[in-house]
Amino acid sequence: MNHLYRTFVVSVESGTLVKAAAVLHVTQPTVTRQLQQLEAEFHQPLFERTGGRLVLTRSGEVVYRTAKRLLALDDKLREELSSLANPEMGTVYVGAGVTPAIHLLPEAFALYRRRHSGVIFHLRTGSSSEIVQLLTQREIDIGIVTTVDTKRSDLMTKPLYRDDLLLVAPPNHVLSSHTAITVSDLGKYPVIVMQTGSGLRSLVEDLLASRDVKLEPALEVDSLEAISRLVQFGLGIAFLPRSCVRDDLVRGRLVVMHLMDEPPTARTITMVHRAQGSLPANAERFAAQLPGLFQALHEVREGKAT
Repeated sequence: MNHLYRTFVVSVESGTLVKAAAVLHVTQPTVTRQLQQLEAEFHQPLFERTGGRLVLTRSGEVVYRTAKRLLALDDKLREELSSLANPEMGTVYVGAGVTPAIHLLPEAFALYRRRHSGVIFHLRTGSSSEIVQLLTQREIDIGIVTTVDTKRSDLMTKPLYRDDLLLVAPPNHVLSSHTAITVSDLGKYPVIVMQTGSGLRSLVEDLLASRDVKLEPALEVDSLEAISRLVQFGLGIAFLPRSCVRDDLVRGRLVVMHLMDEPPTARTITMVHRAQGSLPANAERFAAQLPGLFQALHEVREGKAT
């Protein structure tokens, strides 16, 4: 039917069958036959043919308005399908935790778009479990998470970035001048932590439990950025990812305290996407280049830090 609608719309807008045939690159009898087919389909005349010009009947006006909308939708559909096959065009749908979304992905997006300006990004944030759910529901193409369910055989994973966990305090904290700090020392001071159930909370609890230190949080918060601010105002100390506090350390708003009896720990920023079904071409190329982008940006940050 779409080819009949297109012939009809072009005929209306051209005004005559001769002009419509020229626009459509067909013969005039072909245009006439297709218009007759459309009228037969609706069992109503769509034109009043007077003086060689095409004048719409009331039924024709209704069909014209609807046909215009249908053709516009058809064109949009074809454009979107074409973009899915073109790695240089279209939208890549990404889901990420708040910290990667704020501190890591913006630079990666910007660098990628400098190379592939036709690609745009749609970013949604949430917990690792929420991002995986969005993947399962096919609402995003790629997820950037900190907690991965290794039992999910339907998902493909790729580590992107080792995000060191740092014990941070305000510069004037009593521990900041100590050269030897142990995990046991932390039990004497207020600790600010993420809410129960978060991956970071579990890492902190496991660390303290390994030295028989009971965690008694001064505050429980659902935002790493909020924890950083609370630490700066002297409400406690905290373990935070390096990516979250990098700027605060450079500007002297926070200091790092090194634990003498515990090796550095970290959480891994991981890319995840569905194993079944191919990614759109633009998302597939972005996924292939993202590890390299993260590595390049990490080297730049380390160079600035030194």
